[in-house]
Amino acid sequence: MNYLVTGGAGFIGSHLVDRLLKNENDVTVIDGHSNIVTVIDDFSHGKYINLTPNPRLRVYNADILGNIGYLFEGVDVVFHLAALTRPQWSILHPFETNQVNVDGTIRILEHSRDNNVKRVVFMSSSNLYGEQEKYPTPEDVIPHPLNAYALSKQIGEQYCKLFQILYGLEWNACRPFNAYGTRMPITGIYTSAIATFINALKNDLPFQRFGDGEQRRDFIYIDDIVDQLLLMSTSQVHGEAFNCGSGTNNSINEVFDLVQKLMGKSKDYGRLPKQLEPSQTLADISKAERLLGWKPKIGLEEGLRRTIG
Repeated sequence: MNYLVTGGAGFIGSHLVDRLLKNENDVTVIDGHSNIVTVIDDFSHGKYINLTPNPRLRVYNADILGNIGYLFEGVDVVFHLAALTRPQWSILHPFETNQVNVDGTIRILEHSRDNNVKRVVFMSSSNLYGEQEKYPTPEDVIPHPLNAYALSKQIGEQYCKLFQILYGLEWNACRPFNAYGTRMPITGIYTSAIATFINALKNDLPFQRFGDGEQRRDFIYIDDIVDQLLLMSTSQVHGEAFNCGSGTNNSINEVFDLVQKLMGKSKDYGRLPKQLEPSQTLADISKAERLLGWKPKIGLEEGLRRTIG
C-alpha cells in the first residue's frame, strides 16, 4: 500500500507517519519497489524534526491548495489531516479557516478521485458537536458548531459523503476529542491545556487559564488516535464518522492537579475570561468499538506520564 498524509509533519500526522513506516505490511517489496509514505505539509505548524528520515518516506513542502495533484499518482490511501485547527483563532479568522479547511478538503478529494485513490481518511473533529444535551455524545446527534473551525469540519464530512455518492470514493472520518501526547504544539494563547501546563511547569513560565477550570473534557492519547486512523484505512466499513475519545472526562482543574502531582511541581496562574465553548465533552465510543473493533488503551495518568517524559 502507498500512503499520502497531508499535515504529516504535525502532531497527529507525524505519529501516524511513524506507524505507517513501521507497519510490517509496508516493508513488502512489490514488483521490485518498496511501498512509499508521502507527506505533504506547508510547515506553518508542522516541523521537520517530527519526521524520522526513512528511505520509504517522501516529504514535500507544499500547500494543499497548490499544484499537488501529481503526488497522488499511485496512492492507495490518503489521510487528510492538514487544517487550521485552533477553534478560538477561527472565530477571529473565519475566511482563512474556510479557505484551508473547506476548499483544501475539496482539492484533496478531487485529487483522490482523479487518481483512483481507494480511500480517504478524513480528520474531522468532535468540535462540531458544540453544546449537547446528550452525554456521552453519539455520532448521530445534530451538530451545533460554535466556531468556524467546527463548522469547517462538519462541511468537510459532507463533502466526503458527496464524493462517495457522486464518484464512489470511499471515506471514513475520525472525530477526535481532546488529543494530547508528545509533539503537541506548546506555544500560543490557544494552545491545549495539557501542553500549556506541562510547558509552564517544565520551564517555570507564567501562564493563564480560561474560565474557572470546571469545564470537563474527554482526553485521548495520541497512540489511541493513530490506532483508530489505521483501522479506518483498512476496515471493510466505510462512509462513516467515528468518535475518538476515552469515554471519560475530567475537569481542567483535575488535569492541572494531576500534572502537578506527576511532575512534583506547583505553580500559580492568571485567569482569562471564559471562552465560548461547551461546558463538557464526553464521547460515546460504542460505534467505533462495534464497527472497527477499536477501544482506547492508554488512560489519562499513563498518557500524561508518557507525554511529560
